[in-house]
Amino acid sequence: MRILILLFAFTLNANLYADTVAEVNGYKISKQELEDAYKERLMYPSHKRITKESVLEDLINRRLGVDKAKSEKLNNNPEIKERVNDILHNALISRDLQEKFAKIKVSDKEVENYYKNNKEYRTSHILYRVRAVPSKEEVENGYEFMASIYGQLMKKPERFEELAKKHSQVATNQSGGDIGFLPPTSMAPEYYAAIKGRPVGFISKPIRTQFGFHIIKVTGVREFKEINTALYKRILFDMKRDKILDDYYATLKKSSKVKVYKNKL
Repeated sequence: MRILILLFAFTLNANLYADTVAEVNGYKISKQELEDAYKERLMYPSHKRITKESVLEDLINRRLGVDKAKSEKLNNNPEIKERVNDILHNALISRDLQEKFAKIKVSDKEVENYYKNNKEYRTSHILYRVRAVPSKEEVENGYEFMASIYGQLMKKPERFEELAKKHSQVATNQSGGDIGFLPPTSMAPEYYAAIKGRPVGFISKPIRTQFGFHIIKVTGVREFKEINTALYKRILFDMKRDKILDDYYATLKKSSKVKVYKNKL
């Protein structure tokens, strides 16, 4: 009986090692793991010739790196833990929602209906930069300066390009502040709200975004037949995807304990 057990154990170990193409600190790299990695690597361009030997060498190097990181307890580093949390979160979303994302469709009619209320504008702007988290003095100085520019424009609107070249703190200042046509989603929400529905020639009062204070001039409105339909389909796809995500998180919140202390925000 003991001989049979030893023979079985020997056969089992032999089978395991028969499927093992390399061993790193006790970790066995199987033939299947190598095959999967090799097939995946062939899907991406490389400046080096891809062989099973080179892929195996990468798998060995990765395992050596992982072992060293663990021995130095990098997995206990708060920053690393946060990265792992990101990976777990993304893996969850992919597992639970990928099928729903794949079913998202956007028709030409949906694009047309969306565009009726979300036109594409060409604008120029004068920008006075302030830091993302500015001091009260910065905000006051910025607004005061831009109010003075706006006052000049109300008297002589034709000076917009001249004043943009002179005062705008942005790379487009030499073009009179022109940033061309942009879809609504490529503009800061406050920026787009200031020009939405406005005619060509309109000049906004100073408005503030995360980038600073802007005075905006509408210089064009694109007709529906002129837009990049594929771009707007992508925009609507993203909006539908975000709706799926919002609904998903709303469901998670119902079965979880979440508290927000607004008085501390």
